[in-house]
Amino acid sequence: GDINIPPEELDAFIDSKEVGPVDWVIVALKSSSLEAIPALVYPLLEPKRTRILAIMNGMIEDDLIHLLREFAGDEEGTNEMSGQINCCAAVYAGMALICANRLGPGKVDHSFAGLLKGGLAASHPSFSSDEEMDKHQQAFYDLWAPSLVNVDWELSLLAGRWRKSLWNLPFNGISVAMGGITVDKIVNDQGLRKLAYAIMDETITLANTDLVQHGAKEEVLLTQDDKKLMMALSDNMGSYRTSTMLDFTEGRPMEVKYLFSTPVDRARKLGVLVPHLETIVFQIEALEKLRDQ
Repeated sequence: GDINIPPEELDAFIDSKEVGPVDWVIVALKSSSLEAIPALVYPLLEPKRTRILAIMNGMIEDDLIHLLREFAGDEEGTNEMSGQINCCAAVYAGMALICANRLGPGKVDHSFAGLLKGGLAASHPSFSSDEEMDKHQQAFYDLWAPSLVNVDWELSLLAGRWRKSLWNLPFNGISVAMGGITVDKIVNDQGLRKLAYAIMDETITLANTDLVQHGAKEEVLLTQDDKKLMMALSDNMGSYRTSTMLDFTEGRPMEVKYLFSTPVDRARKLGVLVPHLETIVFQIEALEKLRDQ
């Protein structure tokens, strides 16, 4: 629904150094700006106090944790999705299952859905016990409790990322590869709908291979029910413009690396064949290169 926040009720700062350490930092940048995050958030961090929530698309956690550790001068860094980090209390990933388009400065059109899923990517060594894991989850719920935002917790962040990719890869992908079309054009065209299903099937196979490789339990694996749900949701989205399609048509940087290229790179490493997905990604990578020439 509609919500209005008067500008006078917002505290805006040009430089994060003017703010100082805080309890929570919510990062909602495009993954194409991932490398800018450490310098932006570091003045806001207190090692055993501040929690970072990155509500972003794509497989970003490995690189985000590495960049944060590198910026802090931590030479004992790790690229694992679940690990430890010294510069803050915890790093969370947020996955927004929402149809929303920014229409202009301070104006957003929220047209469908709205669930926010969160999961833990890394935590401070002092907060890594099983008891502390429960506290990390509760802190996430407490953050959103005063709001109207519907939230849920992902016990397996990797599974959550893949479920988000189960929609992002076919629909963001096809919408760009077709030159900039809306979701209704995809679901109502017999060929494009079939292509979306094919990409979903490849994504499920890739996701589950990756999850098993990471020791995931059977109950978190993706299923055909997940595919049916994603298509059912898409059937009700109407003429929604995907975020990557908007970036493409408006000449902005696209989230190619973490949204598209990283899953395909992971498929190659795991030996999983994803011909439909790979073709779409090749097209998007080429479109980005040609546009930037």
